[in-house]
Amino acid sequence: MVDIPGIVLTSGSLRARIVDNSPRFSHLADSAMEGMSGVASLMHDAQRKNVFSDVGLNYECADTDPPAGERRDAWNAPRLAPMRVDQVDDSTVRLTQKAAEASGLNIVSDYRLSDPYLDHTFTIWPDHDIQASGTFWASYMNQVQNTSLFLRAMLDGDAHMCWYEATSVGHSGDGKVRYRPFDPTDKAWHEHLQDNPLLRQSITQTDESRRAAEAVGFRVGDVRAFGGFFYGLVDDFLLLYIFREPDFRMWMSASGSIALRNPAWDYATRGGPQRAGERRTYHTRVVYKPFAGAADVMQEVATFRGSAA
Repeated sequence: MVDIPGIVLTSGSLRARIVDNSPRFSHLADSAMEGMSGVASLMHDAQRKNVFSDVGLNYECADTDPPAGERRDAWNAPRLAPMRVDQVDDSTVRLTQKAAEASGLNIVSDYRLSDPYLDHTFTIWPDHDIQASGTFWASYMNQVQNTSLFLRAMLDGDAHMCWYEATSVGHSGDGKVRYRPFDPTDKAWHEHLQDNPLLRQSITQTDESRRAAEAVGFRVGDVRAFGGFFYGLVDDFLLLYIFREPDFRMWMSASGSIALRNPAWDYATRGGPQRAGERRTYHTRVVYKPFAGAADVMQEVATFRGSAA
């Protein structure tokens, strides 16, 4: 029997594989891939394919101010430092990493599967007093036809929260997300696709991809307020990310530097001062189910975020 890394969780129609940062094979890059801890796969019986590319949803970056830890100078310390994986119960897997061996943050990261939800709860704390800390979670998708994300936000110049479609014109470059107004109310999944994203995206950002996005109404915008969620579409399925705490931010890449239609739909935290040993817990929910409209999205957001919604 082939020894496949990780621990498999099943619930209803969902199946997830949670892994530590041990090496595993990447069919996209045709090479050994190291350091990709988190969700290696998430599958629904009705689709029978992994929603993520083989990079998965992984814990990519962490930092503290002032810096600390054996790998404080590595931008991808969580991928490099030793990590432990344990099965807590039938529905939960826990990953742990020590601050001293990484880049200044201890972390206990729990993944719990309960169809249609994959809940990600993580607790971080430093061993020294800090002024700020950050974490970054990269979520690489598997050949999605619509590479855009949809969210509510207040951009510079807005008087209130608005619906937007968000896109990346390519990895790297200015690193900025582009937005255009889009109201998903009463729209079916296929009505979210307004144009062919491959005509305005490049693996890495170019002048041509920037101009093409501008030509169809996308603009760079600074997010003044974030609605605490975003969603994308995997064919006729919803992939919704919901964040409970205000420290969360979103980011995206057209390709994750690997391939078009394999966008990175990412999230990050940025927190303020913490004393040594002071714990801070964050809550994320991934919803994966057939798309049932924007009203259903907002109900899921309200259910998970509660008074924060």
